[in-house]
Amino acid sequence: MARSVAAQLAFRGYDTQQVIWARGAEVQSWQFIISGLVAATTPTQEERSVPITIYGADSWFGEKPILNRMPARFEYVCLSETQVLVMPAAVFQKLFDTEPGFSRYLAKLTTWRAQRSAEMLTLMKLGNPPLRVVMGIAQFAEALASRSERPPTVGLDGGIAIPVSQAVIAQLCGVSRAVFSEYVQPLALDGWLAIRYGSIELLSIATWQRFSSARRALPTDHINPTMAELLAELHRASGM
Repeated sequence: MARSVAAQLAFRGYDTQQVIWARGAEVQSWQFIISGLVAATTPTQEERSVPITIYGADSWFGEKPILNRMPARFEYVCLSETQVLVMPAAVFQKLFDTEPGFSRYLAKLTTWRAQRSAEMLTLMKLGNPPLRVVMGIAQFAEALASRSERPPTVGLDGGIAIPVSQAVIAQLCGVSRAVFSEYVQPLALDGWLAIRYGSIELLSIATWQRFSSARRALPTDHINPTMAELLAELHRASGM
């Protein structure tokens, strides 16, 4: 089965800002990111797109429209040059119908993503600006980390650059560019990230992932922390 499926896959490359699927388009394939970054975005009244979910390397995306047999609810756009492996929707559907292991994997994948989306939606609706910024950056850490389609695994560490502008990151966090800059500066001074021209580099991915996990375990009334409290949480997540 694996050899049969492999023969039906194809490689494809996209440029930065290239749209993979427009909102309302038919999703004709499931895609695996070899390198790059893809965002599911939604347009606003200002005719700009706001990132809702991001997908990094080693992640599949596009399964929901195929499973639901519905058009894409979001516009999928590349935030950087992206290389993908493409599985036709017909192959995807056949595997889902005939291979229990594949179906179990999809069940785990969609459940984890639904949980993460619900948590981020809660933060965006109820969380204060410092929490939006810090958790938004943590979401990038998860998306860019290996095996980002499931909860963080032990042993992953090191730094990684977010290959998009700070303006795009601010949009994902649900804050203005000025507010984002206000709260990202203390993170840089404390050594959790480095500010580059037009982008940022996350330091210690493992710490960011442990911070996310600890944050998710807190009651929902812990949604208005001060920046000092969030920095303390990062210190605890690092074991310092």
